[in-house]
Amino acid sequence: MQWQGTNFTVDGREPAGAEDHYRIGLHCWNSSQHRAAASFFLEAAAATGHSAAVELLGHVEYVQGHYARAVPRLRQSNGSPRAAYYLASLYHQGCPEAGITQSYDEAARWYRAAAELGEPEAMLALGDLYLERLLPLTRAPAEHALEHFLAAAARDHPYAQYRAAELYRTLYRDTERAAALYRSCVDNPMTGRHALGSMMTLQSQAHLREMSATGTARLEQQRRDAVNPPQFRGDFY
Repeated sequence: MQWQGTNFTVDGREPAGAEDHYRIGLHCWNSSQHRAAASFFLEAAAATGHSAAVELLGHVEYVQGHYARAVPRLRQSNGSPRAAYYLASLYHQGCPEAGITQSYDEAARWYRAAAELGEPEAMLALGDLYLERLLPLTRAPAEHALEHFLAAAARDHPYAQYRAAELYRTLYRDTERAAALYRSCVDNPMTGRHALGSMMTLQSQAHLREMSATGTARLEQQRRDAVNPPQFRGDFY
């Protein structure tokens, strides 16, 4: 099958059905050379109800900023964590182009759906909504937020590890847990690929040095107090 003069085949043969069109579309989307052809093949597969093609086409259209076209595909993609996350993001900000009015309640509903399917970005977003007091609270905002940050951190999300560490350090004064999460963030191979990777690495390392120095100073003071009790120091000076 040709697209703008380029012939696309599946294992050397002409595509014969929805699955073949999906495979070509997926290949094109993952190829910088043929990415522009992805929608053409995915639409052919999606028109037959091919669920994976519908989901990927929703992703493609969302990433390309064609929200009005993306939304129906995203709504069809039950069980897709990224589709649920994209819908949550649209409700979070509002998207008149797609007929979506801003709604924190709807955003939270979709974020929770995505989080239940294992999407760590949705867990982070829920944590932020609680921190900003935009959702009903049954505990302190930080408690709600930490629960979601830790859930995302458990899935090796570097920014979640960093955010959880920050809460432990600043609000809970729990340097042990904070240090463990800062180290996880620094050692995480995905940290370097994150948009905030450099900042997280530098800040985490700085906080680890600071906490180590504070811990050393505390141990030294405990040693001084043990070998030279304060009540006896006046005898010598």
